[in-house]
Formats: sequence, structure tokens, C-alpha cells
Amino acid sequence: MYFLKVMKLSLVSLSLLSLFGTVAAASPLATNAFAIAPLSTIAGVQASNGDSRVFYQRSDGSIWSSCISGHWESGGRTTCDVQIVPKAEALLNTPLAAVGDDNLSEWHLYFFSTTSILSEYVFQTSAISATNPSGMRGGASCSDCVTSELFQAVVAKNKALWAMRVDDNGTQKLRVWFISAGQPNTITEAGKQGTDVWKLIGMPNSSGN
Repeated sequence: MYFLKVMKLSLVSLSLLSLFGTVAAASPLATNAFAIAPLSTIAGVQASNGDSRVFYQRSDGSIWSSCISGHWESGGRTTCDVQIVPKAEALLNTPLAAVGDDNLSEWHLYFFSTTSILSEYVFQTSAISATNPSGMRGGASCSDCVTSELFQAVVAKNKALWAMRVDDNGTQKLRVWFISAGQPNTITEAGKQGTDVWKLIGMPNSSGN
């Protein structure tokens, strides 16, 4: 009797193994997948029409962006793969965060520098002002990027980095959350409204309610 029970269990196990093996074999990676080798976290933004930008860091430390036209599930195509941040400017294994508008005419990429500074690269299709020109900008020469504020982050054993963008009656509000060296035991927000300067705000205390 015991032998028969063992035989039945073995047959069930083999049947399940065959089933899952068949399922796994039937779902290989698509042969037309675009090959990248992300080293750390990835970030992305999407337009209302389904176009998207995917940001990732390569093994040499540089940060790149892939452009995908259309929704992936409906036959989207990778139309570009370009370097955004030189390897000398980005911390190896940095977390990434990104925000953008509904048509990707403007997006912001956030990361940590090799000296643990909260850093930013910006893309705009049209110029807003002398300090907000069209095209790509970032690094030490970007006077309105958060990089210029030299906000120091805690990066050892820490991957906390998040961003959001809000359109408040035509005024853009940017909020970037990270762990600041000045307040290492809580979350700090680097915030910018319109053309105002960046400000650091610690996480509010509980109201007690």
C-alpha cells in the first residue's frame, strides 16, 4: 500500500514538472527584443500616446535612454538608444527616477553623482528662458538643475530615490524624495515650483490625529 502511494505521488510530481516545463518552454524571450544590460534600477516615463523613454545605467557607469514608439504589447519599436549621463558624473549602481509631461516634450532624470550629490538632467523640445533652453542639459553647467544646489545624499546601503511632477494651473511643480545627509533618519524632499529655486523640506511630523 505504501509503495502504491509513493508511486502515485511520483507520477503526480512528474506530471506537474512536465506541465510547468512545457509552459516555460512555450514562453521564450521574444527574438526581436532590444538587448540592453541595466546595472542598477531602471526608470521610465510614458506619453499619452504610449510612447515611452526607459532610463538605465550601463556597467561602465554611464546612464542611457531607450526610446520606444507605441505600446510594447501592440508592436512598439525601439527607435533610439542614447547616452544621457557620462560615466564620470554618475555613481555606480545609482538609483534612478524620472518624470515627464504627457507628450514627452519635457522630462527630468534624477540620480546620484560620484560624490553623492542629488543630480538632474533635463530635456525640453522648446526654450522657456535663457536658463531653460531647448534640448538636453545637465551636469555642472546646468544652473537651474537640482545638481547646482549640491544637495548631499546618503547613498551607502540606500536606494531611496523617487520623483513626481504636478501641473498646477500651468505651473510645473517638481518633487524629488531622497535621504539627505543633513537628515539621514527621515525622507527629505527637494522641491521646485515654476522658476523658483530648489528647496529642501524634511518629512512633516505627525499631527497626532
